[in-house]
Amino acid sequence: MFRNAQRFIHQPFSKIRFAHLAGSSQAAGENKKRIEPSPNMSVSRNPVDFAYRQTITIHFKKDMKPTLFTILFLLSLNAFSQKKPFKEVIETDSSTIEIIRNSLYKCWDETYKFKDSTRFISWFIDDTTQVHYENWGRKNSNSYIGISREYKRDGTLMYEWDHDKGICNVNRTLYPYYEMLEEMKIRADSLIIKTYSKDFCNNHVRFEFEGNAWFGVWKVYDKDTVWSTSMVGSWTEPMTRKPNHYRIVYRVRLSKNDKTGIELGIELDSLGNYFPSDDDRWGNYGFEEVKGNQRSFNIDKNRAIETAKNHGLVVTDSSEISEFLTWERFGKKEFYNGQYRYYITDLTGKTEYTEEKDRKGIIYRFNVYTFNPWTGEFVEMKKMKRRHEWGKNSGHWTGLRPDND
Repeated sequence: MFRNAQRFIHQPFSKIRFAHLAGSSQAAGENKKRIEPSPNMSVSRNPVDFAYRQTITIHFKKDMKPTLFTILFLLSLNAFSQKKPFKEVIETDSSTIEIIRNSLYKCWDETYKFKDSTRFISWFIDDTTQVHYENWGRKNSNSYIGISREYKRDGTLMYEWDHDKGICNVNRTLYPYYEMLEEMKIRADSLIIKTYSKDFCNNHVRFEFEGNAWFGVWKVYDKDTVWSTSMVGSWTEPMTRKPNHYRIVYRVRLSKNDKTGIELGIELDSLGNYFPSDDDRWGNYGFEEVKGNQRSFNIDKNRAIETAKNHGLVVTDSSEISEFLTWERFGKKEFYNGQYRYYITDLTGKTEYTEEKDRKGIIYRFNVYTFNPWTGEFVEMKKMKRRHEWGKNSGHWTGLRPDND
């Protein structure tokens, strides 16, 4: 599913999980089946409620003149026991709906069963006629579609973001220092064009209003001087103070027609100079030092498959083969900090294991046929693995790593 969950208690739920339908006319006429969150939430099954009812019943029998206090107490207890639950799940013929309530918002998160789409909408909890945020997404590609909007409590539109066209218009009166973000975006664009080419920027890079503005200061920890930053805003979150550090994020794709891509992060200081990132372990930051004059991707996927066959790839009806663009990190705090590669992976085996009593895992092993996407040339075949491990309360996936076992 999409990214999101409870960040929403402090910030728009929108930034956490992609979308789902609220108040849909399509769903209005459907046969909806409510799933009770918990039997203990039913008034008739609440043991505390039952005990107080018994006490009051005895009081009535002994003295048929109940006090006003007793009556008010009973009414308030009954109202409390019927309070709407924090989370409800509703199944319809065509969708699954999650309704979540907290102290700030009521959220409607709908996933369609027979369509690759979801919709999310939230209202302010004390006025469920006023929309706070709404968007659409694709459940199979982890991406937004259509238009997202966010509103203030008084109904003022904060921004409107057209994901299909790649345009985000904000209410300038609500976004101080926004022009500084835009200026840094222009500088980051120029770095991409200068390092690669304008053709690469136009055909393989898409900006999706990701990234943030930060305020940083130099601090000393145990005699080590480090650059310490805190986020002060983003393209859709108004800045709380003037920033001096920026993270501009793009998506790099093999072609314009690809719906998804891989991250390209560029960090800049207050003057717009490139700032080597400490976060390269998690993100794809920096550039590749491309050799030769070919500065735009030039790879034919069908030709790459045929080349991989010449180097050992066997394609059958049972083969599990994937192909994708990836970024091989060098893990250095330098401008040239990695290289793009095109992978064709062939799953060759799975190894299941138990590490502890309640923790299990699977190691997936692959033959990986590697290509240079700038030239289309075959580079090497290497063995790699990926691990999926889970337990009672947690789980994780790793990326592809060298398989030296």
